[in-house]
Amino acid sequence: MTAKDTFTNAMFIGSFPSHKGLPEDLGDEIAFCGRSNSGKSSVINALTNNKKLAKTSKTPGRTQSINLFCLKNNENKRLIDLPGYGYAKVSKSTRTEWGLIIDEYLNSRKSLKGLVVIMDIRHPFKDSDKILINWSKKTKTPLLVILNKADKLSKNQSRIELEKSKKLIKEISIDFEIMAFSSKDLNGLNELHKSLERLLLL
Repeated sequence: MTAKDTFTNAMFIGSFPSHKGLPEDLGDEIAFCGRSNSGKSSVINALTNNKKLAKTSKTPGRTQSINLFCLKNNENKRLIDLPGYGYAKVSKSTRTEWGLIIDEYLNSRKSLKGLVVIMDIRHPFKDSDKILINWSKKTKTPLLVILNKADKLSKNQSRIELEKSKKLIKEISIDFEIMAFSSKDLNGLNELHKSLERLLLL
């Protein structure tokens, strides 16, 4: 089985308002986090070769609960789509609630094997992104950073932003992987497949 086949046909299991309703805390999970305009759902859909798996919208902030997907025929290998954060057009109380959902999940699930932080390559490392990266360092959780929407830049600009981002994370002194990615033209997809296979111990 190729890396691509591993994630193709992942299945939607359910949407949960908090971590308390999630399936039993066994197996291996990878959590996807990102600002509401980072294209997080599109990355998951590109990964699984299913444009309808994670709901996307022209209006950021569509993901408001914990959405859970499992790999085909393996419910113990799961992808977790956490609510987007930092979306200014919802109330402060709603942003706070989404933050609590993320925080409670990250600090409670023993099956969490890696954190994927998705950022718009043109606007990386907002304060909320840095909080997650520092949390990864503090808890020694493997970190994968995806600089999405690389198609919005030239190849040379994309390389420059990638190198700048590498230097920023190295300053935090954390073990990490980082890649430029485009959910539109699928640039970086093979690399993403392989990175997630390592995190999920496949």
